[in-house]
Amino acid sequence: MTPSQLGLEFTPLEPHFLNDPFPFYARLRREAPVTFAPAFHFWVVSRYADVMTALKDARHFSSRDTLRPPVALPREVMAILEPAGYRADYPLLGDDPPAHTRLRALVGKAFNQARVNALEPRLRQLVGAHLDTLRDGEPRAELISQLISPLAMAVMTELLGLPTSSGKRIKQWCDDEKLFFVPIPLDQHLRAARGVADFRRYLRELVEDRRKSPRDDLISSLLQARTEGDRPLDTEELVALTCVLVFAGHETSTNLLATALHHLLRHPGVWGELRKDTYLVRNAIEESLRYDSPVVGMMRTTTEPLQLGGTSLPEGARLFLLFASANRDESVFEQGERFNIHRASAVRHLGFGHGLHYCVGASLGRLEAQLTLEALLERLPGLRLAPGEPVTYLPNLVHRVPRQLLVEWDA
Repeated sequence: MTPSQLGLEFTPLEPHFLNDPFPFYARLRREAPVTFAPAFHFWVVSRYADVMTALKDARHFSSRDTLRPPVALPREVMAILEPAGYRADYPLLGDDPPAHTRLRALVGKAFNQARVNALEPRLRQLVGAHLDTLRDGEPRAELISQLISPLAMAVMTELLGLPTSSGKRIKQWCDDEKLFFVPIPLDQHLRAARGVADFRRYLRELVEDRRKSPRDDLISSLLQARTEGDRPLDTEELVALTCVLVFAGHETSTNLLATALHHLLRHPGVWGELRKDTYLVRNAIEESLRYDSPVVGMMRTTTEPLQLGGTSLPEGARLFLLFASANRDESVFEQGERFNIHRASAVRHLGFGHGLHYCVGASLGRLEAQLTLEALLERLPGLRLAPGEPVTYLPNLVHRVPRQLLVEWDA
């Protein structure tokens, strides 16, 4: 049955839905766990077991077109994008074995745990510097624009070896690309396309510069990465890959930290618990990833007719795997609607995906969130949500982040 037949309308970009989609997800899990959403031309998969089935089976559930815009881009927009080398088949996220196996191995050579560990001292400096700037002003702030987003972008520019001053421009380009996933007028679409094209050209120049003059940064390491029997990454692959790493690294880290802080501050007593025992911070991050996933879900495409969750699906069916719903599935997480920083099973969440496409930057995202939360607990122990308007969420099908997070603290 469709959501309409059940009195369930899948309207993920409407304000009332964005601000609290979880009752709808719960009804889907109970009444229509695999169901077609006509407005988006895809099937919505809401139960943990069914989402895991798709994530574990790349042969029957392909990752091609994972981030293809839900509606074809206008030809006027493509006329701007194509000369700049834009492709909607994002590497790492939007490929299958054996192509994915090769790419993942090469990325693993360049972006490994040793590189993340080596970054920790610099991350602590960046967190401290951004907190200094925050504390120099009034004891009140909009935390996303004044701390979280600039910090996440500073981490990415540090990783890529770019000047910090480039962060604002790159952030705007990322925002332009996000507009491809929401319905907007053609004039706005054209402006966004110019930004996306500029971003691709910028990255191409960056890759070619590092090819000529390698440095101690991720781009240079990716250029030098080799695996036995595989060719190295070429320029076009690196441009597309760097775009994915920048976008995912900045957006996911921002969403994770903003959403985590919202819930840590709005649930009575939780911030005080963390102040008394910062050892709880790591599990609090895992619970935040479970309770309100920074990535709502990901697409897959069936490669042949099959059954999923008792529903027959044709070949070529596009599926939206709802991580945000699976992470509250009562069959896996007892009292899944409850935010509990002591939850032992929190690590089973799908906030970073699972299997072949598990987020390559997960360890960096966790470390960034941990260091920021620990610094806030130490330096702004009285941090609290400012009274006023309730937190609302930006319209986006894939990413979930509050519009703003107003906080205050004792001077």
